[in-house]
Amino acid sequence: MESSGRLFNCVRCRKLVTICRQCDCNQVYCSKLCARAARKASLKAAGQRYQNSHRGRLKHAARQRAYRQRQKEKVTHHTSPTSPQNDSLPPTINKHAACSISPSTTRMICHFCGRRDFVFLRSGFLRHQSRLNSRRLSNWPLGP
Repeated sequence: MESSGRLFNCVRCRKLVTICRQCDCNQVYCSKLCARAARKASLKAAGQRYQNSHRGRLKHAARQRAYRQRQKEKVTHHTSPTSPQNDSLPPTINKHAACSISPSTTRMICHFCGRRDFVFLRSGFLRHQSRLNSRRLSNWPLGP
């Protein structure tokens, strides 16, 4: 069987990605980093929708009342920690370095395992036939 790959754009960062047939499990993200970030955004959006619902607002109000009651019971507070005066910021790290594939450098190399033996690239997912459909096709008359 000829080896094939799939060419797709990451759903989150829109980078061009190639993936071999062996690694392809219908991924839509270029890396685990993009998948985690998309999951985090999805959870945040779900939380926002819940907070905007009637039940969410009631629960939030009850939680805030309980928090304010606990705060009234506290008598002493700790001071904030002192920070060094000449402290510099740490260097920034590009979190999307794994996603940086430009179209000019895109070659037929699997983004996930590095395999290079593609015969051709496809743009869609592989569709597997069900057994029922393959039986129907095998019983189909071939001639007049």
